[in-house]
Amino acid sequence: MPTNDDSDDKVERLADDLRTTADDLTTDLGVTASDLRERAESAAGALAERASGAAAELADRAQSAAADLADMAKAFADKITPEDLQSTLETVRANLDHAAQDVLAAVNEIVTALKNRAGGK
Repeated sequence: MPTNDDSDDKVERLADDLRTTADDLTTDLGVTASDLRERAESAAGALAERASGAAAELADRAQSAAADLADMAKAFADKITPEDLQSTLETVRANLDHAAQDVLAAVNEIVTALKNRAGGK
């Protein structure tokens, strides 16, 4: 028959086993956390490098596009002569005059219709 001393020994061994297991788990968790931290730092560094590279490439592309646009604008400006510009301005003015005449005619028609309506009552 088991004695109290045997039970006490078993409880003590079980407590020691539990402490050892807890210590092992703590160590394993610490190692895992450290490994995960290192991986996260590495991934963050790689992402930062990629983002920096992408930003530099976009800046280069934007600068190139701006230079191309400036060249195109200069080429366009070089092709336009003062005579072309004067002709375009005269055409715009003529179109605006014609549009103004159309608006005045429409207003006169509206006024005439209102007068006729008011006179008819």
